[in-house]
Amino acid sequence: MALSVQFVGIDVSKAWLDVWFEGTKRDERFSNEEAGWTALLVRLAAAGETAGVRIALEASGGYERGLREALLAAGVEVYLLNPLRVRLYARSLGRNAKNDKIDARTIARYARTAELHPETLDPARERLAELVCHRRRLIAERTAISNQLEATVVPELRAQHRERLALLARQIDATEATILAAVAPQTALVDKVRLLKTLKGIKDITAITLVALLPELGRLNRRAIAALVGLAPFDHDSGKHKGKRAIAGGRAPVRTALYMAARAAALSKSPLGAYYQRLIKLGKTPKAATVALMRKMLVTLNAILRDQQPWKHASLKG
Repeated sequence: MALSVQFVGIDVSKAWLDVWFEGTKRDERFSNEEAGWTALLVRLAAAGETAGVRIALEASGGYERGLREALLAAGVEVYLLNPLRVRLYARSLGRNAKNDKIDARTIARYARTAELHPETLDPARERLAELVCHRRRLIAERTAISNQLEATVVPELRAQHRERLALLARQIDATEATILAAVAPQTALVDKVRLLKTLKGIKDITAITLVALLPELGRLNRRAIAALVGLAPFDHDSGKHKGKRAIAGGRAPVRTALYMAARAAALSKSPLGAYYQRLIKLGKTPKAATVALMRKMLVTLNAILRDQQPWKHASLKG
């Protein structure tokens, strides 16, 4: 007999977990701490729901981390949702009211209808993801302060900006060293990074970013991976009107890493550089050609990890 699937939505806050059981249409509250996570698992087991349950929760600035790890360690299937998409789903249903219980119910029903990918428990990759995201924030802060420095006239303030930039430079270097040190003992991660780097334009940090923030790479088909990252062109047609295709949504940090790699590849004498130049000659704008190259590179990287084979043009120079 097929196992029935039960969707459970959890609204996570710093102190509480508001849980909605979609199958039985009831809600309960647990504390957001180890005792509460254990009580929730006991509650699921008592109802015989652990094996067939699908638990959905929103990314909540880290407040969901402990619960997520406890659920995955217990073998429960977990989906981590984008809060904006859940909210837009609620608005599409005309639900403007918002509180913790309502949010939990909305999360469960969104998970039941959306096409989602389950989370996996991978402490090494998750630590790497935290480091990669921290590096990204440091770089964003450095860019912001550099822009402020250009517009600052007061000498004392300019000196403070320079001090902060020097500190950020040291912190970025230290974080990158920590990232490389975190990867080194992880054989599986090292092998993935080595394969990804065979593609022109992909260097250490870019490859590590992809491994850390896109664990689905190599496990989805080309269309799914492009849509997940936000590099799939979507139609904008209506009747006889044929609008321009455009990308939307997806994982911005991954796109940023791919953008930098694509700019390097576009200037190379590799087949990727030739592809970019061919698009320009066909009348594509540099922006459109770069996005197309990013998508091509992502699909190629996906195939590299799927087949566990280096890029077929890796021996070419340029």
